[in-house]
Amino acid sequence: MIPITDNSSAAQAKYELELALMNNAVWQLRHGEVVLTEIAGDGRDGCEFSVEWGKLIFAWWDENRAQNWRVQSYEITPAEIRLQATRSFGRDLTTLVLRNVAQWRDEAVAGDEQRRSAFTPMLTALLRQHFSQARVQPLANAQRYSRWRVQTGQQTTLVLGVSAAEQLEEINGMVAAGLLWLAGFKAGAQRLCFCVPSAHSRTVIERLTLLDRQPFGARLECFEIDEQAETLTLVSLAAQAELLHAHPRDLQWPGTPEQTNAWRARILQFAPDLIEVRAHPHLACESFSLHGLEFARARQSGLARVSFGVAGLPESFSAPAQSSLNEENFPQLAALARQLIQHRHAQAKDRRHPFYRLRAEAWLESMLRRDIRALDAGLDERFVYSQIPAWRAAERSVLDLLTVNHAGRLVVIEIKAAEDAQLPLQGLDYWLRIEQARSRGEFGPRGLFAGIELADEPPLLYLVAPQLRFHRSFTTIARCIAPEIETYRIGINTNWRAGIRVHERERVNESRRPK
Repeated sequence: MIPITDNSSAAQAKYELELALMNNAVWQLRHGEVVLTEIAGDGRDGCEFSVEWGKLIFAWWDENRAQNWRVQSYEITPAEIRLQATRSFGRDLTTLVLRNVAQWRDEAVAGDEQRRSAFTPMLTALLRQHFSQARVQPLANAQRYSRWRVQTGQQTTLVLGVSAAEQLEEINGMVAAGLLWLAGFKAGAQRLCFCVPSAHSRTVIERLTLLDRQPFGARLECFEIDEQAETLTLVSLAAQAELLHAHPRDLQWPGTPEQTNAWRARILQFAPDLIEVRAHPHLACESFSLHGLEFARARQSGLARVSFGVAGLPESFSAPAQSSLNEENFPQLAALARQLIQHRHAQAKDRRHPFYRLRAEAWLESMLRRDIRALDAGLDERFVYSQIPAWRAAERSVLDLLTVNHAGRLVVIEIKAAEDAQLPLQGLDYWLRIEQARSRGEFGPRGLFAGIELADEPPLLYLVAPQLRFHRSFTTIARCIAPEIETYRIGINTNWRAGIRVHERERVNESRRPK
């Protein structure tokens, strides 16, 4: 990085940084993996560089906050600008990154293709070193996964590998892909090995730990790959008891909506029985939604600022853009609410309308939150929590509920409105978070399940989808879940928007409890 030591170097840095920001559509300001804000236009709408008393000051702002940093050194590349900066009288030294989104994406795609092409030969060599007395045979790749058959005498080992160039969803999805390959491997195998990037191995290792250790007669193993160092390391899968006492991920727990928002009563009056107000403490806001479709959001700091609009609409659909609510545009919000009421209900005439089709799972989840006993008469309707606790959105793609039955046993509910091969394993992810919290006694101190004594048993796991919308691989994968995790498939009616009815409820993994 280029240091800034005096007035002259500060002025030169200001010139170079402003020049680099020009003529680019969008820059992301990032702190680690967190995107603080986006800076559009010529790079100066939302940020500013200035020289004050020989120091280079970087200021940025959005509608919610503003910060000033002293830049000590900087580095400029076509895709990113890195600023080593301090504030609070030099106590907070950190690196801020301004990322040219389009350029970074182009470079990342080119780099990923190069890494993919080198991955299979590199891992083939590592596998031949590890299985030095075996015949290692590369097989045709499936999707983004590389595959090998390793033959040691009469023992067959199947190996599935994935490069760190792939998206996290692809990496985590390798467990399902491996189980399906094993189940369909007609010659039979004695081992199934997963080779996963060391920086993204946690979810894969956790999922493997929660499976039957010998699905379809094969022992499960896991290796971590370091593609830069070109190393392959065998990872010991923990026992479930060890996993429950491992350090949990960063979680966010629920909050209670504040009661001071001047806009809330006026928004709720559009449809008091339909509009839900939900707190999102990790986002410092609360949302307003109708049948699971969010149409307004308010900041929790006084809740005076409200934005409204519906995300995810197709470009061809004419709708108001995301806007900050004020008295002048309040009629636009009222019109939006009327459209939602008209189109987002079971008897809507136009079922192709985006307001009917968007976020079907959120709609289903909202119905279950209002009437959880429609799923199981033994559930306690007083306690239904959504995505509690929550963690990074990038790691979650299904909606979940947490409740309790009348025996005091926790029930984890995973919901899908369409086919998804990952449903059983994503259910395991959430089951683990809840069981870790239960074993640590976290629910009572956080005010959840007040007034009841939770049973000293692991949660039940309910996997819920319309009867005809379970993925064709569901049974194969679900039966691999460890028998100690009591897991049920619950199939509901296809026209669930008109009212939820359970068509099927069955245990999907074999029990080892004595009969």
